[in-house]
Amino acid sequence: MVTHIFSFMHVRQLRGYIGTMNTLDPGRRQHYGDFYGADYRRRDESLPFVTVMGNCQAESLRILLDSSGAVESFRIPPVHEFTAEDIDLLTPVLAHTDVLVTQPIRDSYRDLPLGTAELAALLPDGARTIIYPVLRYDGLFPYQAIIRDPADPSRNPPVVPYHDLRILAAAARGLTRPVEADPSDEALRTTAAMSVEQLRTRERHHGTVVISDVLDTAPVWHTMNHPSNATLAALAQRVLDDIVPGGTVHAPTDREMLGGLTAPVDPQAARALGVDVTGRDTWLKNHEPVDHSEIIDAQLAFYREHPQIIDAGLTRHAERLSVLGLA
Repeated sequence: MVTHIFSFMHVRQLRGYIGTMNTLDPGRRQHYGDFYGADYRRRDESLPFVTVMGNCQAESLRILLDSSGAVESFRIPPVHEFTAEDIDLLTPVLAHTDVLVTQPIRDSYRDLPLGTAELAALLPDGARTIIYPVLRYDGLFPYQAIIRDPADPSRNPPVVPYHDLRILAAAARGLTRPVEADPSDEALRTTAAMSVEQLRTRERHHGTVVISDVLDTAPVWHTMNHPSNATLAALAQRVLDDIVPGGTVHAPTDREMLGGLTAPVDPQAARALGVDVTGRDTWLKNHEPVDHSEIIDAQLAFYREHPQIIDAGLTRHAERLSVLGLA
């Protein structure tokens, strides 16, 4: 492992340049202050410096790694928000990084050199790269789905940023109400197993830290890609063990890091998987309930406006739609 006396002098030298940037609002600069040129002071220069890259799960993972007191790190923007200016700031950070912890990222992501291999090439000699998988589990949300619009992959459906396969099926048939689904318990166990196997496939393909065994326990998450603190801590501990064996991560006890939006847990799926869940019968956004009829009406209108998303969803989720009886 390479250890650096690391003052971020290169980053601070860019402060005049950053001050001229009109693409960043002051709130963003403040939120990512260390990244955008604040005087970061290391607590212990003998500890490895870790840079964590990824989307919504990355910052939670970084917080957990940092909670161990065994590494140094600071907050940086999620990769889907990166700009060309951010790349200029990331380069000197990576040049002083001992361990890059990243989700798998394809080369030229959003036309920027943010791919896993591209980032690793900027590390100093002796630095390491640890890849963690993007966590998704729909076992308790059998109808929840992520669908990329071929015309705009960043486009999300309205009200809540998730698709419901029952609403998608209704849109495909020209209906005005969601299709009623009546899967067997075995079908719901099958869809849960499919979700775990998809993660195992990604783990093997990208050579990531393994966490799919935790999904076999049917963990209760906030949404299909917003894990609970408990699952995130399990992942962070395995990453930390690969960096500095013997350390321990500590999850926050006063908040769920990815709990700003919570989806209703399907009661039949919970019973089929042997999970006891209460108080999860409606969407909550910042702890306030969301009217389900609002979701239905807005998303059906959304599909009428963007019919290409219907075809993309039917193709991407064909197997799950079939198992659930929605094909």
